[in-house]
Amino acid sequence: MVRPATESEIVSWWRRWPDANLGIVTGSVSRLGVLDIDPRNGGDRSLDGLEARWGPLPATLEDRTGGGGRHLWFAIADRLPMAILAPGVELKGEGGLVVAPPSLHASGARYEWVPGCSPADRPPAPLPPWLRLPGELHRARIGPAGPPPPRTDAEQAAFAAAWRRAGVALRPGDGYYHCPFHPDEHPSLHIDVEGCRWFCFGCRRGGGAGRLLELLGERPAGAQRRRMRAWVGGREPVTIAGASRLDIVGESHHQDELLALAGHRAYGGVELQAVAELVPELDHPIDPMAVSVWIDGRAVGYLARDDARRLHALVVETRRQAGRATCRALIRGGWDRGRADVGRFGVVLLLPEQEATLTSCESGPGVARRRPARSIDHAGVR
Repeated sequence: MVRPATESEIVSWWRRWPDANLGIVTGSVSRLGVLDIDPRNGGDRSLDGLEARWGPLPATLEDRTGGGGRHLWFAIADRLPMAILAPGVELKGEGGLVVAPPSLHASGARYEWVPGCSPADRPPAPLPPWLRLPGELHRARIGPAGPPPPRTDAEQAAFAAAWRRAGVALRPGDGYYHCPFHPDEHPSLHIDVEGCRWFCFGCRRGGGAGRLLELLGERPAGAQRRRMRAWVGGREPVTIAGASRLDIVGESHHQDELLALAGHRAYGGVELQAVAELVPELDHPIDPMAVSVWIDGRAVGYLARDDARRLHALVVETRRQAGRATCRALIRGGWDRGRADVGRFGVVLLLPEQEATLTSCESGPGVARRRPARSIDHAGVR
């Protein structure tokens, strides 16, 4: 059973580890619940959507994390289950732990209270009731359960292999090690295995996989500074033409697939052209109007809920007439500048904003002939 630490225990811990970070256990033991917002995985956009539907969050304690995210702290009266509310938005409750200011992040940046939102300025606001809803709120999310890893499986394996070449055998999770880049009598090297980030509190070096390879002499400093531009996948005919740029959702759960499509990361990121296929999922367990997005045989995400409802009939009818519903797509992001963090890959689709245009694929791959726009009878299409 988790219990609050006693004052004597806390004093003993600080004497033993005076440079340790500060972690607060969430849930009933502290009577605190924390909304963890990760912008790298679309958390800001997801939170905007949640507040638009359920109402704005009250002013409360708030800090900025060392990794660029946000923590919103709320008071709770009883047990609070942990939950992934949307891509990049996690509710920390029973069994959770949150790093708090003034802790030092692996990037070298500190956690800081937002001015006017520290414990010295205000108490935590009560948790809004809608954040406890186990039903519609949690069912509204499309995509696999659980947060995506910060880096892909392949990148984590390459990161661990690079450390092995440096003489460091990594353990799962976060940990401290003897730094191979300076005489280190006490383990001062912190390594985040999942995030592929590291920082040494002794020699003050740190960063990501790129910086590690530079120190090992395996990659020149500042290599690959340009943005990578190319075409990926097959140049299939485009059967739904449009110029409105639509972001998809759930791509944070498909970073392995997007990295495989890109081939590698670049210092300035990627901007890759592709043809995406839109696939209605009529038997989807959460949303029968869901439309998944595929590129070169790999699932990369979903149309946003409103876009899926607006375009669902067009996608179904296009598949009936042309065999496939395809559109232009751009894969963006994925930068790696050798520091502690990397850019998440994202996907933008070029689709109609209102009434759509069907295109013919009779003229061969990549040369689609335009037909006049037509309206589709939504009542006749499921």
